Amino acid sequence: MSSDTRPLYQNLDTTFVNLWSLLRSLTERDFIGRVHVELKDYSADIFIDGSATPTVREIDRASGTNTMEAGALHRVVLRARETPGTINVFAGADEASPVLKSNSREGPPPQSDNIPAAVSTENVAGVEQPRSFEPAVGTEPTSRASDKANLATPLDENIYPTGSYQDWPAILATAGELIAAVERGINAAGGNFDSLFKATRLELADDYVFLDPIANTFQYSSGVVSLSREHSVGVFVSGLSEVLRRAVDRVAVGDGARRARERVALEMLPVARQRTEVLDRSGFRAHLDRIAGTRVM
Repeated sequence: MSSDTRPLYQNLDTTFVNLWSLLRSLTERDFIGRVHVELKDYSADIFIDGSATPTVREIDRASGTNTMEAGALHRVVLRARETPGTINVFAGADEASPVLKSNSREGPPPQSDNIPAAVSTENVAGVEQPRSFEPAVGTEPTSRASDKANLATPLDENIYPTGSYQDWPAILATAGELIAAVERGINAAGGNFDSLFKATRLELADDYVFLDPIANTFQYSSGVVSLSREHSVGVFVSGLSEVLRRAVDRVAVGDGARRARERVALEMLPVARQRTEVLDRSGFRAHLDRIAGTRVM
């Protein structure tokens, strides 16, 4: 496509447009194309081709770097939040191809090991990506087991001071059991847990980025939770607990409200008894009654 192609959306002001929300809306509509972000001394192209991981090209004119990698959305979003600029959205399969577009971009060809050799890049460091876009540190996560292994390694002292609780495998296992308990309770009460869980995650995505389905940092399926990027335990616990509380509130309405809450509490009770230490040390314990909306134990 020529450089004068008319954008689908043109000159959106980053002061008023939330880039995360825009990307979420586009991917939910199965958009194929390119999102271009232009800031002072910086520009980025996000290539959305329908695959699990978008390719991002960044040009930092202040530092003289030109990088391309699979991912790195979080870095672009942070820049867009902090610096006034514009966003242009171009639709089309040719716009979504970094290979086709790389020759028309300024600066030398970038290099990287994170994307195919035909689209080489340099100076890469993976961070966060949207929807099916998997946030990671360095590379895409390969499995739940590897995610848990990575999270079990020593973490940043600034995030988890010495003496704090950071047993991520235990926290994630407990979180999975807790979500599964709420899932059983909601479904037994006649609700649709999957749709409620998705809706409440979206509501809280701006406050708790890891919950944003567009980022895919957090995954849950059949009682198993995975988290592909380190977070504060407190933030993780607070965000997940609030999602579950809102989901329960949606099904606990009308004449059956009390019965629904009691069913959720009943399903949560075995987790509360069997995972006492993890719930206490992680902070989940303080949220159990709020999630159910009634006494759990």
